[in-house]
Amino acid sequence: MNRYTYIILVSLMIGIGLTGCDTKSNVDNPNLSHFIKFYGGDGDQTGIDFVELPDGTFILFGTSKATPADSTSQWYLVKVDAQGMVIWEKKFGSSKQDEVASDIEITADNKLVAVGNTYKSATDRDVLIMTFTLDGVPINKATVGLKNLAGQETDENAISVSLTADGFIVAGSTSNTDQKLNPQFTLASDQRDAMHLRFFNNLTQYPNWTVTTGPGTFDAAVKVIQVSATQFYVFGYTNKLVAGHPNPDLNFWYFGLGPTAIPNSGEGFIGSITDDEKMSSLALGRLQSGDGYFLGGITYNQALASDIYVGKLTKTLSFNATDIQFQKPLSISLGNSLPENTSVFASLLSGFYVLANEKSLNDDQNWLLTKLNNDGSLAWTLPLVFGGEGLDTIGSVQELPDGRIVIIGTMRTGKPDSGEFKMTLMKLSSDGKLLD
Repeated sequence: MNRYTYIILVSLMIGIGLTGCDTKSNVDNPNLSHFIKFYGGDGDQTGIDFVELPDGTFILFGTSKATPADSTSQWYLVKVDAQGMVIWEKKFGSSKQDEVASDIEITADNKLVAVGNTYKSATDRDVLIMTFTLDGVPINKATVGLKNLAGQETDENAISVSLTADGFIVAGSTSNTDQKLNPQFTLASDQRDAMHLRFFNNLTQYPNWTVTTGPGTFDAAVKVIQVSATQFYVFGYTNKLVAGHPNPDLNFWYFGLGPTAIPNSGEGFIGSITDDEKMSSLALGRLQSGDGYFLGGITYNQALASDIYVGKLTKTLSFNATDIQFQKPLSISLGNSLPENTSVFASLLSGFYVLANEKSLNDDQNWLLTKLNNDGSLAWTLPLVFGGEGLDTIGSVQELPDGRIVIIGTMRTGKPDSGEFKMTLMKLSSDGKLLD
């Protein structure tokens, strides 16, 4: 029995470099309403995230690295129209260290805020956050690196940026386990803590704000949501020992922060008793899909085989079992040794889209898209798979107001084992097809 509705294997055997505009390899229908397009010049360009602007155009966000092996990577911003045609493209970064993209959002006053990591070394990342006009003109910039009690620089991984009433919060993790209130573990056993950095609109840091939380020996924040002037919800994962679990396995994790980022509530967990569940994405539920928080991630069994894991929480959290509307694996075999990122999005009509990486179909890594109903059951009987003959990695998925689906990610062009990586944008029908 087939495990997929159908598979689109995009032929990416392109032997020439791309120039930041559309190529002959694009797959378009006659009215350009659905397409696959690739972006970038010489070297590798990855697609991480995008935002739709009020006029229907898109800002694409990723990372670009030129061909020389010793070159540094930079942030890569591309503005395209509704048909994916390039309007402009820009790069931002240093010639001395790598900058890698993580997340981009549009603010209420129509500016862009982007976050990522800047590398001092392979084991020492700092947080990089920037604001831009919608034309890609930089407004403000900040770099944040933490130091432990011994004065040593630590490794900070920025995962996402969220909007607050007066600025932004960056969620991620840090190897600096000295920053949290009342450290519970020695440095030898405590590997990483959840990080939540708060900034004003001008990107100066908030004073009197606790920047980490860490109840386990490995903790990470994936997204922070401001729910009132004095209350914040943090969503991520931890290996804290959960009641009823025989060992401290990884589980989805959520908790509340007060006005100075000191935990002011209990904490909740989603996950199986023995397997590891790593959260990597969050979608705010709509009225059509049920208010609350939809969490997506990956679960691993004892043999390290992976599956998509999802959970749905109520809008107002009590930090106990009453919060959980459902939690479950989707029973979709993804394969082993995959990037752990997922992307979820609440449909404008009902249900949720879930995007993940997979390589159980063949020896290649592909994009996998499925849709769930409001109760967590599968809206699509079988998932859809998109990919070529090389290594393809997802970025994010969104649904447009007209019901079409847009996905950004990275696909390998040229030879499967040696071709360049290109930022890839796909615009699909509401049921995930390139043609109506």
